[in-house]
Amino acid sequence: METWSYIGIITVIFVAFKFVKRLGKGLPILELMLLIAGLQWIVGPIVEYASPSTHWKYYMYVTEVSYMSFVVPAYLIFCLSVFLTIRKKGAFNLNLEVLKNYSSYGLVIFLIGVAFELLGSALPRSLGFLVFILLNFKFVGAIILFYSENKKLKRVFYLAIIYLLLVAISKALFHDFILWSMFFYMFYALKYKPAIRTIVLTFVIGIFFALTLQTVKAAFRMQVWNNYSGNKLELFVNLMMTSLITEETNGPESDDEIGVNVRLNQGWIISAIIDNMPKNQDYLNGSTIKDAVFASVLPRFLNPNKAKAGGQENFALFTGLSISEGVSMGISIIGEAYGNFATSGGMIFMGIWGFFLGRVWLFLIRLIKNNVLYIAFIPLIFLQVIKAETELVVVLNHLIKSMIVVMLFFWFVKKQLRWSFNK
Repeated sequence: METWSYIGIITVIFVAFKFVKRLGKGLPILELMLLIAGLQWIVGPIVEYASPSTHWKYYMYVTEVSYMSFVVPAYLIFCLSVFLTIRKKGAFNLNLEVLKNYSSYGLVIFLIGVAFELLGSALPRSLGFLVFILLNFKFVGAIILFYSENKKLKRVFYLAIIYLLLVAISKALFHDFILWSMFFYMFYALKYKPAIRTIVLTFVIGIFFALTLQTVKAAFRMQVWNNYSGNKLELFVNLMMTSLITEETNGPESDDEIGVNVRLNQGWIISAIIDNMPKNQDYLNGSTIKDAVFASVLPRFLNPNKAKAGGQENFALFTGLSISEGVSMGISIIGEAYGNFATSGGMIFMGIWGFFLGRVWLFLIRLIKNNVLYIAFIPLIFLQVIKAETELVVVLNHLIKSMIVVMLFFWFVKKQLRWSFNK
């Protein structure tokens, strides 16, 4: 391995240590974001360089030296910027057991989420983002009810996890299940304070499940998305068991169904950007950054040229590659930083982005200290932020607008429903 690769591994290990250390003591969402990024931007590429795939498209387009000499310093600056911004004020010492006094509010929030889950498809598509935020209120409510003294209400927390798994199996889409399960575990750890060895064991099991899931996902989707008429849960379990025994599931290899390390390795896309720009495409000098900022603060009717989520246009522009119709692949924040500002500018941008996220975190901490219920909404606000593959327009749009929706919700229930947050 190259020198920068070793530095990258050490940095990711340090971030993992910070993440595990914070579990049970705080809400390490920023640490989780940095850990996921490190795994996808650094660890995945190192595995790929050590054992290259033979896929015609999903490979590292530049040498390890070229890739790591940009990505590792940029990632290191990103981490330092986040940690230094939140170093003392980013922690909170709240007794979350007070959430038991808000069980009735938690139940209302949960039912709002359920209502929009059931009725959201009947609402205009222009309200899609608002519906998405509100239907996820059911998980926010489940977190609040986890602290309830009523055992029946407390079970909603565990039922929500089961619901997530069943929905994931029915749709053959597992991203939300994995993300919300990690968020739920953070609150579980805050309540029950598991020992470090228990936390490590839990994550070893979780990683093993996630890797096994990656091996069966292609075969499972192939059947489910082709109108499988049998029991999907039984099919899923059978494929998982088969994978454990034979390591073979006979799934297709296409743009959206690819190997385990390619899913982990966001680096192949970043390397394609480094290879493509400026050789075939000039640096964009902040144009997509500007578009993302405008998209996050202006509604579509005021910004008809608003950048769209999905990754199709930016992927082709930045990498010079094409992807199948209907397939979404993000270029990642760090890939977008390089494509706009080149090596040095990209590193500086990652530092600015880390500082911005740290300031947002400090702002949310102040809200939590005034109203403890805000803490249950933090996972929803950061739902897109922690994804290492997502581009800025998606991340910033979700972050800003979800905070606005949550703050308007609290304003409404306080003014109109007379909710009190001083229990």
